[in-house]
Amino acid sequence: MPELIDLHPENLGHANWLQLDQKSMPVLSVKQIRAMEQAAFSHIDSFLLMQAAGVRSALKIVDQIAHSETHATRCLVLAGPGNNGGDACIVAGELKRKGLHVDLLQVTEGKQGSKDRMQAVLWALAHGVQPIEIESGMSLPEIGMGTVIVDGLLGIACDRAPQGLIERLIQQINAHRHLARVYALDCPSGLNCDTGSAPGAAVQAHTTFSYLACKHGLLSDQGKGLCGELWIDTLNCDALLETRGANTVKWGLVVQAVSRLDQLQRLPRRNHEHHKGSFGSLAVLGGQRGMVGACLLSARTALMLGCGRVALTLLNEEDMHLPDIQHQGQTPFLDLVFPEIMNKGLQSNLEFADTVVIGPGLGQNDEALNMVHALLEHDKGLNMVWDADALNLLAANSALRMRLEHYRRKHRSKSLVLTPHPLEAARLLQSTTEMIQADRVKAAQSLASQFDCTVVLKGTGSLICKPNQIEINTTGGPALATAGSGDVLAGAIAAMLGQGLDEFKAASFAVYLHGLSLEPLAGEREFLYVSHASEIAGRMKRWLNHLLGQSARRYG
Repeated sequence: MPELIDLHPENLGHANWLQLDQKSMPVLSVKQIRAMEQAAFSHIDSFLLMQAAGVRSALKIVDQIAHSETHATRCLVLAGPGNNGGDACIVAGELKRKGLHVDLLQVTEGKQGSKDRMQAVLWALAHGVQPIEIESGMSLPEIGMGTVIVDGLLGIACDRAPQGLIERLIQQINAHRHLARVYALDCPSGLNCDTGSAPGAAVQAHTTFSYLACKHGLLSDQGKGLCGELWIDTLNCDALLETRGANTVKWGLVVQAVSRLDQLQRLPRRNHEHHKGSFGSLAVLGGQRGMVGACLLSARTALMLGCGRVALTLLNEEDMHLPDIQHQGQTPFLDLVFPEIMNKGLQSNLEFADTVVIGPGLGQNDEALNMVHALLEHDKGLNMVWDADALNLLAANSALRMRLEHYRRKHRSKSLVLTPHPLEAARLLQSTTEMIQADRVKAAQSLASQFDCTVVLKGTGSLICKPNQIEINTTGGPALATAGSGDVLAGAIAAMLGQGLDEFKAASFAVYLHGLSLEPLAGEREFLYVSHASEIAGRMKRWLNHLLGQSARRYG
């Protein structure tokens, strides 16, 4: 029978570094990482894991600086009082063994440290590195051009602002980051690895090495920017995650990050025999006076991403019954850029559609509320994406919530996707934005359970969640923070629903594609940092065609 953990002194340096898009992988909370560590310690010596983390990180650093334009003249390794500091001591010893000049500075704060932490100091000594204890009254280390800094000050359990000497060291690192190359061990010091927030000073790393698994905070909030280039090594403990089924209660629901290859498997099929009716009929409902553009963005995006037919119902139309017919004094809305987008009365559109987006530009007045009720009172069951003001109305109106629950019971086979940002999620859960951000996974699970649907909790590291499954998105960037970006996403999800994807896959793939639109396409070199919603939609179309070109699913 093969060993559960294939880790031995002989393979300490045999790393299997992965980046997020290379392979689908779990993303764990601190509690889950601790459970994984305890499971590992029942099979192997804990110091062996520390050795593997340190040796492999050092070898990765050596490999990277050997191929850099300017070779490092000095390695400054900062070791804190905990086991993260032990990892740093191992790194220091291995860097020294590879012939580099190494200064190892310890901040023990008078603490003895764990047995593994003390053994790691002996490892460094055995390899010719003499640790220097740095104390509050001492000068901070100088950081010159080309310095390699290894951050092992604070580990993944950090949940408060660093203070004293450690805070000063973090500030020193960040002040000289432009001169150096900063590597963080397991996580940047000062980062909360559950929430991704930094309650005080936090190291801004160029590269982060995450051990055993990726952590929530490295993909969320400030964490994604602080960790820089992210590499993950399971330390040969993959089998522990595969056998966690017996301890589901201890582990809880595990978040997954899905690779590009696995997202490709979710592409909608486009066979030769398909026609426009094969790719869905979408109704976009909303568009108060002055807010028609939000509906247009959803409708245009859905068309660009392959939806067969799209029609609007706009609240600002004076005649809700026959807007296709020109009456004296009335000018029905026509999108001159996308004349393929039809314009229908509400009841006509509900009969026409199999999928609905409701909320973009909807507003929260009585007419908006009546439109939402009309959707839920229509006998025909529809796949639905609820966004923006539809969510705000749902949060503020208990009768509407009861009506939606009744609709869900009546049309079990139909899809429902809610797409709240943190403030909308807080309103739906009668909570605060701060509480939502403090535990995004719990918030997404609560919403998915309450409404028996798939929820997209938007933000850095958007979560896609249904009651028994949750994923975190790994694409995206600050260019998505623009007016109308959410309307584009709502249209994209609806387009995927219309083309036959189930609600979870439709939401996950659309969110992935939304973020992917910022990455360079063929012939481009730069990542997109500033954009606008219409450009994002157009780039999503180009990326979808590129992905279809890589996949057999373009012809089934």
